[in-house]
Amino acid sequence: MWGMKRISILEEEKKIIYSLLNNEQRNPNPKYEKLKRVFNFFDKKKSQSKNSIIYDFTGLLEKDLVEVEKPKDISSHDRMEEQGHVSHNYKLTNTGLIHIFSGRFAYSPYLLVKYQQEVVLRDLLYEYFELDTIRSSSAKFFVLITEYLADVSTYLIGYNKMSNDTLTKDIEEEIERNLKLFALILGFKIAILFKEANLISTTLEGDNDKGILALYQMETTMKKNLSKDVKLLNLITQVLNELETAHEELINTSRTN
Repeated sequence: MWGMKRISILEEEKKIIYSLLNNEQRNPNPKYEKLKRVFNFFDKKKSQSKNSIIYDFTGLLEKDLVEVEKPKDISSHDRMEEQGHVSHNYKLTNTGLIHIFSGRFAYSPYLLVKYQQEVVLRDLLYEYFELDTIRSSSAKFFVLITEYLADVSTYLIGYNKMSNDTLTKDIEEEIERNLKLFALILGFKIAILFKEANLISTTLEGDNDKGILALYQMETTMKKNLSKDVKLLNLITQVLNELETAHEELINTSRTN
């Protein structure tokens, strides 16, 4: 991801990206469909037929934001190509994902599940979370995840913009330290948000009693899922250790002054 520069995305290209995201967000998971209805994450505009609009991906391909998705059945694809019947499917690149996150595009947990093998998600997200945790994201948890990915992506693009240097060991270590700090902050936010008292208070903001109960049950289920995530628990342990070290250093400093 080193050397990545911010790429200008035209309004027409944003529409194409959203068409790609919307196609990928057609997830049959009923739990997520319920979540979408409750929190209205996405526009309520009626989606047009997939075949009614033909998008030109040329600009996005040239900017390395998307690439042609390789079909699973290569031999069948080759035969169709020879007959002139092939139609390409497109997928986001690591560069595309970074720009979607930093640009705060609206997307679903399914996007993070689909691209789990991509470097940007493998190193920045799945280093700290199990796949099932992301797949079962509740509304409040997913807000924290999208904020984290936006902050990290913005940092990476911004760092590259400010630095014309080649990637040295010192620069690599600095980036790793800062990325780790972002992860620790995320771990702290999750631990605080899902503390029982905060979980109750943050779900009592609605006017509908049934809606409040459903929301509380959803977030409580998410808390149970988080408690089973070994990677996340390890991250929160690191947060605790960092806080204890910082606390001791501050106390020792105050005693010497």
